[in-house]
Amino acid sequence: MPGVVRRAGFRALGVVAVTALLGFGIHLSRPAEPVLAPAAPSLTDVPASGSDRQWELRGARVGDDGTGFFTGEITVTNQASRARTGLFRLTLSAGGTKVADLFGQVRTAVAPGATVVVELGLGGAFVPGPYEVEFHEAFA
Repeated sequence: MPGVVRRAGFRALGVVAVTALLGFGIHLSRPAEPVLAPAAPSLTDVPASGSDRQWELRGARVGDDGTGFFTGEITVTNQASRARTGLFRLTLSAGGTKVADLFGQVRTAVAPGATVVVELGLGGAFVPGPYEVEFHEAFA
C-alpha cells in the first residue's frame, strides 16, 4: 500500500508541475499590453520679439507636450561679434498673470549672425493662451 500512495503523490506532483508549466507558457504567449505614448506636442506660434544680451528672439512656439505640461521652442539669432552659447528663459503670461517659465539652452557655440532653434522645457502645467511673452538670456 505505501507504494500506491507514493505513486499517487508523484502523479499529483507531476500534474501540478505540468499545469504550472502550461500556465507559464500561456502567459508568455500573450501579446504584451500596448504602451501608450503621449500625444506629440502641438505647438502654435506666439507673437514674440525682443532681444537680450545680443541674442535676438525671432519667433516662439508653445503648446501642450501631450501630458498636460508646457513645451516649446524659440528661434534666436546671435548678434554678438563672437561665437557663444546661451541659456534662455521665456516667461509666458495669460491675461496679465504669469503662467509659465520655459527654459532652453544652446550648448554648441553659435556663430555671429547665425540663427538657431532652441527647445524649451520645464514649463509647468499647461494653460491655454493667448500669451504675452518676455524673453531673457541668462548667461552671455
